[in-house]
Amino acid sequence: MGAWMRRNDAGGDAVSWPLVSLGEVAPSKPLKTPEIVDENSVWQLNLDKVESHSGVVTEKVYASVQSAGSSTHWFDERHVLYSKLRPYLNKVVLPEEQGLATTELVPLFPDKDRLDRKYLTYYLRSNSFVNWISDQVAGAKMPRVSMKVFWEHQILLPPLEEQKRIAAILDKADCVRRKRQQAIDLADDFLRSVFLDMFGDPLVNSKKWQVQNLGELTTKITDGKHGDCEDEVGSGYYFISAKDVNHGRINYENTRQINKKEFDEVHRRTDLQAGDLVMVNTGATIGRVAIVMDDEKTCKTTFQKSVAIIKPKGDLLNSNFLKYIFLLRVKDFASVGSGSAIKNLLLSKMREFPIIVPPMELQRKFDRVVSHIESSSIRDSADSELNDELFSSLSQKAFAGVL
Repeated sequence: MGAWMRRNDAGGDAVSWPLVSLGEVAPSKPLKTPEIVDENSVWQLNLDKVESHSGVVTEKVYASVQSAGSSTHWFDERHVLYSKLRPYLNKVVLPEEQGLATTELVPLFPDKDRLDRKYLTYYLRSNSFVNWISDQVAGAKMPRVSMKVFWEHQILLPPLEEQKRIAAILDKADCVRRKRQQAIDLADDFLRSVFLDMFGDPLVNSKKWQVQNLGELTTKITDGKHGDCEDEVGSGYYFISAKDVNHGRINYENTRQINKKEFDEVHRRTDLQAGDLVMVNTGATIGRVAIVMDDEKTCKTTFQKSVAIIKPKGDLLNSNFLKYIFLLRVKDFASVGSGSAIKNLLLSKMREFPIIVPPMELQRKFDRVVSHIESSSIRDSADSELNDELFSSLSQKAFAGVL
């Protein structure tokens, strides 16, 4: 066991903090004797329900124990769940109740007398650890952490009270980040209200606008690659999946990158351009939508089959107008999706989707409102990125023993 030295707060003698292997203080230890209140309603956690970096569970699914299958294990509020698949996605969950998780989520069981759960969680989410562990993976298509290396990794272990102090500071900083995102969400809610004032509920069509099928109002509706692509980190060619479409935007921060040959294969068919819409057409996030922006990434972006590409006819349909129709009718998309376990929205069904068509002049007026509000939201997003940088810096100092 190694040790790390830091200067104490008074600037006097150095204080020695040990470096301890993760396997020693947080071994994998699934819950062996769960207390099951209702066998037909147990929380079942899969990776697609975990948000990258934040560890937020986007949806809690409750189902019977019998439906869980064998590739699961029990956990409770004493565990930290760590995703060993594609570690650069940084999915670390701090559960607050008992449940069943996929075996891709390793059930770390911190020694409560030596290691604080929140301290461990923030440590595993820190940029320095994520960057390091991402270099320790095996497998090209489905890269996984080398668990032998993971267990041998040495974590700085201050006294328990110091760990809790660090975790409390990072909690407050994380709260600031979340409040910024709430401000962005409020802007989206405001624009939904403006849309309803101008056009009414698109499902009810109380203003008696002309209605046409989406296929008649678009030049193309297609989807991305049917099958997987090999990762090539740093290639600059982005392979967008459902998780990357959120809050009306495409998030490139942790998007997979693929080689140019595979990118060209998909891009030729989708012919992505600025002003196109993309919509998630499968899974729990079906109906999420974003507009492709005119930036340097557009020409290097393509999609998995879980995302559909929609090209509006510019003289009939404004992109922002269509985007807010989709945002208001997400539940309708889910209701027409096929499949029992995982909903899939067929492209043929999308083409039949009825769309109200107000005069283009009115659509463009709404577009100007959106542009004005979203320019402010973009500034908020920039502030949010700054907050992310500050949080990362704070985290780095915390786990270097200088916070």
